[in-house]
Amino acid sequence: MLTTYILFGVSLIIILVACELFSNGVEWFGFRLGLGESAVGSILAAIGTALPETIIPIFAIIFGAGGAGDSIGIGAIIGSSFMLATLAMFVVGTGIFVFSFTRGRSLNVDAHISSMSRDLRYFLTSYGIALLAAVLPLRPLKIILGAILLGIYVQYFRSTIVDGGEAGSELRPLHFHRKGLPPRWRFIALQIIVSLGVILYGSHLFIGQVVGISEHLAIPALVLSLLLTPIATELPEKFNSILWVRNNKDVLAMGNITGAMVFQSCILPTFGIFFTPWHLTEPAVVAASLGLVSSALILATLIYRKRLHASHLIVGGAFYIGFILYVFMLGRLGTGFVTKALASVFNS
Repeated sequence: MLTTYILFGVSLIIILVACELFSNGVEWFGFRLGLGESAVGSILAAIGTALPETIIPIFAIIFGAGGAGDSIGIGAIIGSSFMLATLAMFVVGTGIFVFSFTRGRSLNVDAHISSMSRDLRYFLTSYGIALLAAVLPLRPLKIILGAILLGIYVQYFRSTIVDGGEAGSELRPLHFHRKGLPPRWRFIALQIIVSLGVILYGSHLFIGQVVGISEHLAIPALVLSLLLTPIATELPEKFNSILWVRNNKDVLAMGNITGAMVFQSCILPTFGIFFTPWHLTEPAVVAASLGLVSSALILATLIYRKRLHASHLIVGGAFYIGFILYVFMLGRLGTGFVTKALASVFNS
């Protein structure tokens, strides 16, 4: 069993190193194409850093051991957006507070308000549609909603590219070509392709260890996947965003998170709908609901206050802690206790 835990840690390191290479490559790709910071953050960086949590559920569903594979896949699909909407926001808000003391930066989030509001609207719509698909009884209706989710992301992609903002600067040197700037296209392409292959390998290794750990700890694979898998795979977004707010690049920092939220709430649920029965258990519904409420509060703040403060992001941590408490109660009272409690309230 010790080998399983060691391989679990090794797989995480492989994924994170590969994601750093990939993110660095797509940033240069966007720069060479002349894309604005908003488009680079919400599209290129978001897709790049979202690769682990994209590939892991796909591999789990296709190559997983039956029901356990589907459980890990669905848990990762729902959990990835939940983590971004709660824990990632909290981490970035906390980072801003820390850098306000250590580097004298402002506590206000200097993000592109219209772009961030657009991203959150798309996320709330697509994540809500994914939840709706889970409760529909007819398989054809689920497939139709899955196709609608793909269409939503195509529209989001187009609108983000058109409203891309100003071009970014001060990129870190390309890891595969540190001499002479800007790097040539072939070095950018090579770094992206190599890093993608390493991410595929690391993700495949990671899935096997999650199954082994869930069996060893006697924890349902879906619950473990909701909690553990997204924390690990969302590290690239959190790490990149912390670096960006440290350097006062809030547009890239927030676009990286909200863009990944839209990508993961459109593309991943579509795959789940197409290749699994797409029935969500109570833990998945609770996580998704908390993610929706957290995102809705941030969007309401942007709409009515026309600005964003670090404290508004930190609130997301409360929703994450709430889910941890729910999982603790789940272990004590068993699954379905929330449903039973709500039923007793409405019946009284």
